[in-house]
Amino acid sequence: MKPVIHFLGDHCTSCIKCVKSCPTEAISIINGKVVIDDAHCIHCHVCVQSCQHKQLRIREVNLEKAFQQHEYNIALIPTSILSDFQKFDELKDFVYAIKEFHFDEVVQYSDIEGQLYQQALQDSLNSSQVMLTSFCPTINRLIKQEYPTLIDHLLPYDYPVEIAAKRLREKYKGKDIGIFSLCECVGKLTLAKEPLGKMDSQIDYALSISRMFPHFNKRKGKGKEEMTINADGIKSNVSDLFGDHRLSVMSVEGLSQIRMVLDLIEFDQLKHIQLIALYHCYQGCIGGYYLWNNPFEGRFRIESMVSQCDAPAVALKHNEYFKKRRVNEQKQTFKERMAWFHKVNAILETLPQYDCGSCGFANCRSLAMRIASGEVDDSLCRVKKKVK
Repeated sequence: MKPVIHFLGDHCTSCIKCVKSCPTEAISIINGKVVIDDAHCIHCHVCVQSCQHKQLRIREVNLEKAFQQHEYNIALIPTSILSDFQKFDELKDFVYAIKEFHFDEVVQYSDIEGQLYQQALQDSLNSSQVMLTSFCPTINRLIKQEYPTLIDHLLPYDYPVEIAAKRLREKYKGKDIGIFSLCECVGKLTLAKEPLGKMDSQIDYALSISRMFPHFNKRKGKGKEEMTINADGIKSNVSDLFGDHRLSVMSVEGLSQIRMVLDLIEFDQLKHIQLIALYHCYQGCIGGYYLWNNPFEGRFRIESMVSQCDAPAVALKHNEYFKKRRVNEQKQTFKERMAWFHKVNAILETLPQYDCGSCGFANCRSLAMRIASGEVDDSLCRVKKKVK
């Protein structure tokens, strides 16, 4: 897959805010250039938000070219978009506007989310360990990279948007369709062939909703398109609404809180909980970076419309939603890993360990690892140079 975030570099001041903000230490600044280690990047977009000079950008689709590629274009819209409207009828107005903008069909997949929501509650009841559910690519990538021992705790479900796209492929078999996913966050932008090159995806193109909003806004007020939403699908998207108070279910939002919970589970310190829903964004998916209204009001808006969301959940076969997640096999032997650990520690002992970030790395250990791999040398350490 292509790198998600790219560096423009025109007006970078090497302020290291992106370096310090990165939760996985995937960013460094070498020779005045921001370098993102895609192997450690979890696509959380925190660095993009922290850059005052807008030197980090998410890759985008060439829309004009994309629309011309297919005979029939379909837009997949997320359930979380409902939080941006004050009344349910506004969604119908918005869907009509989407169709007016080069789309032949608009599909909503809350019925799939609702089914997987119920499936998660059921599957966790039969488990002897704490189970995790997350349809956030950022959180799943975090678990895969930093908590590989917890992969078996993660319910083996495919992403609802991918399932929806797969069902559309079956429905229009033999027809040249283009499937566009309108995304509320950066994480979901990674679930498509374009612009990031995830070639095993059923989705052709991923677009940010905020990018499309001006086009849709021009076409609003001209008509309404019927659209139904599943109430359980809403619950799966909003952290405060997830679960049932009668069950041992909880939701956790934000990377720092999620790390705390994952640490507790890893050391078997979390008892009496059967299922935990994990969300990177505040209030769940309604806190997505690309939604134009704030999640504080969105939480109340979306709850006020739940009673109007009476669409039934879809019946899914096991092979439609089952997807076992696996971690990459460790290429190093235990002996090699220990040798690497000792090498890095030996270099770290020669550094001041102030973790000031002036070298362009998040901390001294990150610099020591790059020195150990031969990519840089200790001349980048300004504190050490001063002492000399």
